[in-house]
Amino acid sequence: MIDLVQLTDTDELLPSFHRGIYWDEFAAQHEPLEVWQRALRGELPYELRIELALDGDAILGGIAYERYPRSGCGLVTYMVVAPGARRLGLGKRLQGEAFAELLAAGAPAVFGEINDPRIPSDEPAELAWARLVRNQRWGARVIDTRYVQPALGPGLERDRGLVLVALAGEPALPSELPGAIVRGFIEELYEVTEHGPPDPEIAIPETVRLFELKSQPEP
Repeated sequence: MIDLVQLTDTDELLPSFHRGIYWDEFAAQHEPLEVWQRALRGELPYELRIELALDGDAILGGIAYERYPRSGCGLVTYMVVAPGARRLGLGKRLQGEAFAELLAAGAPAVFGEINDPRIPSDEPAELAWARLVRNQRWGARVIDTRYVQPALGPGLERDRGLVLVALAGEPALPSELPGAIVRGFIEELYEVTEHGPPDPEIAIPETVRLFELKSQPEP
């Protein structure tokens, strides 16, 4: 039986997850363990939750997600499932639990960031498409606006190769979101990470379309 367990800053499973399957999946863009611990103690200007999927003592998967207090919006930052536990629906379960908790806390929207498969990057395009298609199969939709991820730490650059998606659960997503919700979240995210305004390439209309992005077949 697989149990889902939320961690605290002092939980011994936290460093095990961080140096284990989390590091294996996100070695190039990981957050320091100390940042997680500070956030879990409530010392940072957003709320962090980390939930693990456990089979006894074995860590099969995990998800990290945040709630931004001013906008009320949620952001799923990391999710990973151990290679031997994939294709069992565990990723969908972890993301669904996170979505439901954030929605119950009053989040007007829950967002995620995914590599844009249309933009060349270090990740093979087929893997980026597979991740996007999987999330869209779970109900997520791409937010039809330019998105630039803020720099997540000193010396790091903004990431211009992502799409912002609205995650889904129950109920299903509408076809559009008020621009004020998306704008409020992005402004708060930039204030928390960079202590400044969003990238000038970002322009949020009054209403933002949510759509399913599909790959174009080769001619």
